[in-house]
Amino acid sequence: MRVAVCSTKGGVGKTTTAANLAAVLGQRGRTLAVDADAQEGLGRAFGVIAGHQDSLAGVLSDDKADVRSAIRTDVAEGVDLLPAHPSLNGVGVALAQQGGLITSIKRALRPVNASYDFVVIDTHADTGDLTLAAIAAADSVLTVFTSDPGSALGVVRLVSFLNTHRKFENTSAQLLGVVCSNWDRTGAAAREVAAALAETNLPIFTTRIPFSRRVASAALAKRPVVLRAPRSPVAMAYFSLADEALTAYREVLAA
Repeated sequence: MRVAVCSTKGGVGKTTTAANLAAVLGQRGRTLAVDADAQEGLGRAFGVIAGHQDSLAGVLSDDKADVRSAIRTDVAEGVDLLPAHPSLNGVGVALAQQGGLITSIKRALRPVNASYDFVVIDTHADTGDLTLAAIAAADSVLTVFTSDPGSALGVVRLVSFLNTHRKFENTSAQLLGVVCSNWDRTGAAAREVAAALAETNLPIFTTRIPFSRRVASAALAKRPVVLRAPRSPVAMAYFSLADEALTAYREVLAA
């Protein structure tokens, strides 16, 4: 499974979801976490800050670079990490001008794909070209929403973006599911947003990730919450999300 975790709105828990999903999958098979966001959030979630040369940006900017030289091994149990760098945006612009951006991440990962059971790619919170390059390197997409109505609209826009580029044959990735993050079960807004998305017939995951201050504490400790507080309710929700994502992936393959 190569899954791109996407959203069109920041602050919805996309990177936190990617980090915890990678950490859980690492306990079930060899996993590569790929940070395709110049904000470097996925790398920082595992305590990794990279320079330009030893990051995805360096790999994409040099045709002769070996992606293995930039991968950090064993940042968590079963998890290797390809970090990002702020220069990634500029590298993306240069590649777009040359016509090579859309397939850039797919090409970069090709030498190591067979080494991993799972690849989890974190993306920038938009529908820009780097996000498309990440989706083109994946075979499935997971998107995230919260109780903010804007994030629900973002889900619809992301799915439309994915469908458009499937039609253009820029990617064959399938929508794996839509997950609710920072869930407040007592909030009316959360229930209304979830109900509105349910009417779209999109594959809404049953698992809802509850709001928890443990997530912020884990971020400060530079460890995903499933590793720092594995028995907490929020960590257990991420374990459940991984199970649901794997089940959905098998169903997508069988379809």
